[in-house]
Amino acid sequence: MKLIDRLLLKDLISPFLTGLAMFTVLVFAVAFLPQATDMLLQGAGIAVVSKLVLLSMPEVITQTLPMALLLAGLLGFGRLSGDSETIAIFAAGISFPRAARTVALAGVVVSVLAFLWNDLVVPPCKREFASIRQNIAAKMLKSDRPLDYPIRRNDNSIDKYVTVSHGYDAKTKALKGVTIIQFSAGKGRAGMIEAELHCERATARDLKSITDWTYFNGWITQYLYDANSSTIESVSVTQFKELKSTPQLAMGMSYEEVLGSEITDPNARNFVQLRRELENDRKHGRLQDARGKEVNLYGKIALPLAGMVFGILGAALGCNTRRGGNRTVGFGMAIFIVFLYYVFYRSMWVIGQNGGMPPILASFLADIIGAVVALYLAFNASR
Repeated sequence: MKLIDRLLLKDLISPFLTGLAMFTVLVFAVAFLPQATDMLLQGAGIAVVSKLVLLSMPEVITQTLPMALLLAGLLGFGRLSGDSETIAIFAAGISFPRAARTVALAGVVVSVLAFLWNDLVVPPCKREFASIRQNIAAKMLKSDRPLDYPIRRNDNSIDKYVTVSHGYDAKTKALKGVTIIQFSAGKGRAGMIEAELHCERATARDLKSITDWTYFNGWITQYLYDANSSTIESVSVTQFKELKSTPQLAMGMSYEEVLGSEITDPNARNFVQLRRELENDRKHGRLQDARGKEVNLYGKIALPLAGMVFGILGAALGCNTRRGGNRTVGFGMAIFIVFLYYVFYRSMWVIGQNGGMPPILASFLADIIGAVVALYLAFNASR
């Protein structure tokens, strides 16, 4: 290892570890601390909540590794610039690209480690986290707490909307005060109510099935429309004491899914598992779901790759900013850059899921723009 590499690594390691700790605390406080506080207030044991906190940390670390490398580049090269050591480095015949090679290689290492960490460590922790949360919900959820969720078609339009107005009974595995609204997909009537079911309770015959439900003490209202004007021609109401669910008026989710929908988080699956689900969705014609999972699939690469981009960007900014060595300025600048990156990344993610652009472009566009900006600033720093 060359002397310049040892010098730069020495200046990068300390701010990298400092940034990793600070950003981890910051992200955890924003994303997970309110959830942990709510569970403690609702009566969950401190041991269970502490376990959930530990299980949430791997996902937080995946997000903060690129941030920490950005801060390391800013503070490391900022200190060299502030102490005029960059002048000595350049005067010795070492160009900025050569000096930045160290942080670029560090970025490659961090990106690879972040991908492996996100693929091997995060999914089992996320699944265990969701499982514990679901068990807590099943034990602590008040019987009168309302629930609601939409069931979508492949084109992302709403097929049904389900509300559970009075919560559920844990002993009988029954949802109370269930209303299912079926929306029409017919030409000229899209989005109009076609039928609705209301019942006193819905009981799951199979906790994992989305169709094996029985409805008790309710009625079904069907709306018949005029074929020419799309106006309501007649309304029929049928009462029942016990009725098995039908495909037209089904819950759309299993009992376990209703109470624990967070298990569908893509972070609970690794790269191979998510790709397998993606291919299965395509096979069965669920194109909207497949598109969303494809964006998430490429995102498992794009987010760790941001570490390398952030490292070079931080080094270039550190050299271009005389006050880059100041920790307060460096930390503030790092937060601002990370904020811009994630706002743009999330915006492209939403556009990609909705079909506004190819999923691969939606996932990597933030990295591409960040790399262009980093190269531009690196060019200025080397002049």
